[in-house]
Amino acid sequence: MNIKDYIAKQLLGKTFRFKCNCLVKFDIIGKVVDYEIVNNEIIFIINSNNKMIKIGENHPNLEIYII
Repeated sequence: MNIKDYIAKQLLGKTFRFKCNCLVKFDIIGKVVDYEIVNNEIIFIINSNNKMIKIGENHPNLEIYII
């Protein structure tokens, strides 16, 4: 198992707040339900209010808070 898979699996099933203050600002609270690794980047699949949202770990200024 590579380090990216290990990190992503530690977050599965847990609820976090994802916040970013860059060009496209967002502040989302949701549960990590799955992930993908694309071009060596973890893409978290978040369930927030029954909507599936994909957030990349390499997003500039991304902050992740444990809820």
